[in-house]
Amino acid sequence: RRWRRESLKLSGARANPLASLLGAHATATELATMMTFAAALVAAAAVAAAAARAQQTFTGNVDTDFPESNAAVVRVPDVGFEDVGTPTTITETSGYDIDYVAFMFDSTGDALHFGIRCYAVCGDADGDGDPSGTSAALVMLGGTDNANFEESESFLLALDFGGTAGTNAPDGVMDFIIGYPAGAAGGSQPFPCEAAGVTTFDVRCFGVYRYAGTSLVQPQYRFTVQAGDAALPHPAVDNNPSPSAAAPHLEWTIERFNEFRRNAGFPEVGGTEPWSFNMLAFAGSFDDDGVGEDNLPNGGILLVEFTCQRFDECDVCAGDGTACADCAGTPNGG
Repeated sequence: RRWRRESLKLSGARANPLASLLGAHATATELATMMTFAAALVAAAAVAAAAARAQQTFTGNVDTDFPESNAAVVRVPDVGFEDVGTPTTITETSGYDIDYVAFMFDSTGDALHFGIRCYAVCGDADGDGDPSGTSAALVMLGGTDNANFEESESFLLALDFGGTAGTNAPDGVMDFIIGYPAGAAGGSQPFPCEAAGVTTFDVRCFGVYRYAGTSLVQPQYRFTVQAGDAALPHPAVDNNPSPSAAAPHLEWTIERFNEFRRNAGFPEVGGTEPWSFNMLAFAGSFDDDGVGEDNLPNGGILLVEFTCQRFDECDVCAGDGTACADCAGTPNGG
């Protein structure tokens, strides 16, 4: 039974709704017991939600954590394969080269997870296995392999969740951007990572931001903070902020995803009915002197579709079995 919260006044004080349920002769002990029980229910719900989130573990390996066998996972490959150019003196594949991006919607934990699989250690510009140091070959070229996604080194996913009121359909205009910014868009409010008036762009600036403008060019400079934003800031987790040879990939999470969507003005989504959004990915830096950047796709945007996860006996997505029921109410009956 759903309780309807009412504002009741007794002798100038707000009435206890539990007292009205138990009756006028409820004792203080009974009231205390009921209040303790209600508090326990709230606490149990919070623990259950936390446990649901905790079931998803992240190892820094997208192949393992976003398996194709999981129906809630969508993988978007970079059809250009290893397409990030490097100077001839750098013979290894760059850690800016994206193999694929994976998405997983956890409807139970209400979280949207992202995985970026690179051909080398993500963020390792020169591909020498050390994303925090510059190889001798890159030094000779005058380049720098920035540590901790510092300065102009950026990895990001831009997201278009919708634009048509009351629908889940994306409209081709990017709404949000998650990842490591290379800089702030013009007119942005101060970033959360600013300290004493100075913003040092590195992993401390990781988060979800608004996407500035409509152009898809140089998205690493389209992170923006708006004053009075109803949707942001919002909790986002960097599950592997220091990629390594043992944990080479990037894995991010937007928590309380449907709360985020509601605050942004988009309808909620569930774990059964299909929904979609547009995306683009970027990886690169302007400090690496000759190592290229990666864009997925190589121009434009891509549609990510979460298909229906539950069909009823009538083969209706999220149906209740009534569409093909006979007069006795039996689906596909005689």
